[in-house]
Amino acid sequence: MRSQLKITTWITAIGLGAFLIAAQETTPTPEPPAPAKSKPKNALKTGKAPKTKKAPPPASGTTGSDRYFLEQIRQLRGEMEELKGAYNLQIRKVMVLETEVRTLRTANETLKRENALKFASNKSIDELAAKIMELDKNRRNDLDVTNKQIDAILQTVKKLAAAPPSTPRHNGSTHTAPANFKAREHAVQAGEFLSTILAAYNTAFKAEGLSGRVTQSQVLKANPGLDPNRLLVGQKLLIPLPGEIK
Repeated sequence: MRSQLKITTWITAIGLGAFLIAAQETTPTPEPPAPAKSKPKNALKTGKAPKTKKAPPPASGTTGSDRYFLEQIRQLRGEMEELKGAYNLQIRKVMVLETEVRTLRTANETLKRENALKFASNKSIDELAAKIMELDKNRRNDLDVTNKQIDAILQTVKKLAAAPPSTPRHNGSTHTAPANFKAREHAVQAGEFLSTILAAYNTAFKAEGLSGRVTQSQVLKANPGLDPNRLLVGQKLLIPLPGEIK
């Protein structure tokens, strides 16, 4: 609004300045001199002056220069009104353009946000698709490994099924274990042999005050079918006390 008032003030000042310059440069048109009165011929004969028509009185306070200035003022006022109208028209156009610019800015911001959301959505979809592909690849790899393991197990089962059944060795001993003898149960540990087991138990029996020693043959009698050269980890053995088995 301040800029509009300034422009209107400048237009008025320019118009008045132009009017003053035109008024200084233009000299008023002088009035023509009044014609000299001459006596008519009839006046010489009769001695009386003839009757003449009186001129109409001039307009009160209005001269030729005043009329000129008034006309210039009216023209300047008309030009100023036209300038004001053109200026107001330009102001209205500028206001319309400002409204359109604000509308375009709002639409541009909305479009930017929509594009950003679309980009984020597309990126998330791509990442999700990549993860799904990676999971599917891992699943296939795991499936291949599992199938290979299953194939190996099946091959082992087939080999075992095709092998002839083995007969257990009894080391030449076919007798049954004697009844009602005292013994201690021992679970075979990794790295143990029957000889080391007997040595450990004989030492323990001696420390307990029991006389005699336990031999390998007695252990074999107490455990029918035992192969002393093939002990399995976790296998249960009966170690008879000294003197229980002859």
